Amino acid sequence: MNEMDRIMERAKSQCGFMQDAVGDVDAIRATAASADGTVVACVDGMGALVELTITDAVTTMEPKAVAALTIATIHQAVHRSNVERERLMNQLGRSLGEV
Repeated sequence: MNEMDRIMERAKSQCGFMQDAVGDVDAIRATAASADGTVVACVDGMGALVELTITDAVTTMEPKAVAALTIATIHQAVHRSNVERERLMNQLGRSLGEV
């Protein structure tokens, strides 16, 4: 195998690692629930909200409290998504360094 073949093989390998990482990030679903279970939020690997469940318990709460609880719960889910995405990117970096 000549030098050009080795370069091409390395590039193909790195491309495969990156494609796998994109798929792994796309597959992330991070969920968080408020302490009382009133709000449950699920976000994707980029932190976009994909599901939000709010129970009937909010009917007895002040609107500002509902908003704050909802935002805090979504924020917690986004944080979890960010942690998982960072883990995957660190794994990708290690994989690319090994090729």
